[in-house]
Amino acid sequence: MEFKELKDFEAFTGLSHRCYPGMNLTSAEEQERYTEHRRKMAGHKDVHPVGLYDGGSLVGGYFAYDHKIQVYDTKVKGAGIGTVAVDLPYKKQGHAKRIITKFLLDARKNGRILAHLYPFQPGFYQKMGFGIGPELSVYQFHPSQLPTFETTLDVQVLTRDHLDDVRRCYHTWVDQTHGATDIPSYGFAFLEKPEQHTIGVQNEGKLEGYMSFEFKAGSHFLENDLHVRNFFYTTKAAYQALLTQLHNQKDQVRSVSFPTFDEDFSFTLDNPVHVENRLIHSIYHKTAEQGRGLMYRIIDIPAFLESVKHHTFGRDTIRIGWTVKDSLLGETYKEVWQFAAGRPSVTKEEAEVQIELDIGSFSSLMMGCVSLPALEKAGKANVSKPVDLFNQLEKPQCWTFF
Repeated sequence: MEFKELKDFEAFTGLSHRCYPGMNLTSAEEQERYTEHRRKMAGHKDVHPVGLYDGGSLVGGYFAYDHKIQVYDTKVKGAGIGTVAVDLPYKKQGHAKRIITKFLLDARKNGRILAHLYPFQPGFYQKMGFGIGPELSVYQFHPSQLPTFETTLDVQVLTRDHLDDVRRCYHTWVDQTHGATDIPSYGFAFLEKPEQHTIGVQNEGKLEGYMSFEFKAGSHFLENDLHVRNFFYTTKAAYQALLTQLHNQKDQVRSVSFPTFDEDFSFTLDNPVHVENRLIHSIYHKTAEQGRGLMYRIIDIPAFLESVKHHTFGRDTIRIGWTVKDSLLGETYKEVWQFAAGRPSVTKEEAEVQIELDIGSFSSLMMGCVSLPALEKAGKANVSKPVDLFNQLEKPQCWTFF
């Protein structure tokens, strides 16, 4: 068995078809479309297709992505992995573990600090040291449940001719948002998709927000649901202007499907109840559906610490001795960090508190996905005594899919 650059995309399509039936690669047309898509993606300098070969036969593969991720106030080098596949006759032989190990070691060698992925099964990747990411909520409501706001921003339909404006707006949002990931030009392909519509709001000629959406037909041609696909804003005025645009669809749209990481979005709606109007426990009304997707794994802990040394994780001034175990790579990180009013740095002084946990829980903690008391209560962290750190979380937001 050996790893090498993947160039046989027809073989990878066949492998993907067998590993992921949900892709529906059943027709020759769909298989050709998928093959060309993979070949086109491999042509980008930040995308790296890798195959696992047994002699001349492709038995597994994956795509690795070079990313830049906003971690609190600093942009760091990140690595993404997607379309991890092992062919049916080779499953349960440890090849997936070999793939993830290679991906992580290559990423570290290339100066990547943080890895992330979208799991086909979260528990599988938890065993490989990936920590659970933020919770996403999908609300579904009638447009009239949204408030309207007085706005002076200009509203316009956006097309591929506005690519530069959309890209600038998105990357301004990235610079303001913990967890956000830079994306290259191909990440804005929605501007060219006929089924998606994009609306932007401008202030004195500068795009301050945009959303893309598509319609899903109901039981007849006058019945439609609006599904939001992208929703980005850099100012409060832009956010309110975009919500007003959704409200204005109340005469033509049955419901709006709205994904968000905002835990307080219910307070925006005049009535937070989901269109299903269902009770979920006693007299509690369903407001949204929740799920976990993106998972994180810190690849280089010392480099990660250097990146977050100016971030405040709480109020305590205290020395913490970390023991972080990584069973996949067979590593244990032991170091004492001095927190000065919540800001961390390495110290040679003796620790006042000892914290022991695995690399996945450590990654979720450092990225702001979970509090330290929650990990301790769940039995995921051993803490020798309470500290006033990692309680007030700044949770990450990432809308980059790969």
